[in-house]
Amino acid sequence: KVRTTADASIPPHEALKLLKQGNARFQNGEPTAAQTDEIMRKELVDMGQAPHTAIIGCADSRAPLETIFDAMPGDLFVLRNAGNTCTHAEGSMVGSLEFCCGKLGSKLILVMGHTKCGAIAGATATYLANKGAEGKAMKSAGSALE
Repeated sequence: KVRTTADASIPPHEALKLLKQGNARFQNGEPTAAQTDEIMRKELVDMGQAPHTAIIGCADSRAPLETIFDAMPGDLFVLRNAGNTCTHAEGSMVGSLEFCCGKLGSKLILVMGHTKCGAIAGATATYLANKGAEGKAMKSAGSALE
């Protein structure tokens, strides 16, 4: 079954419970999230999405959030970018979270990192390399790609 606007909103503690249960299934190699069929896809299109959780995660291909939480389409509103960075600019991750919680009714926001994140390592190295410049720490870490 896929979550649509026909389903009731899920309280945050219940959404967290669903995430933990899905992650346990993933860790045990016992996923239950099924492939979607034409009927499920049509329900999502016709009735709209109603994700129980919004997740900010890294864009790293080794950390697929829907897989890690054994989730079906419609369960999660996933926002991914390198290093989980957020700004409050038009079209930003913050605006997407506001849409998810305000319009779609999600009650839980999860910010999820992972080990050996290259974006965080690069940004940290750039910051530390430039920390002594001008006698004080930089105001921002800058681009890890510089």
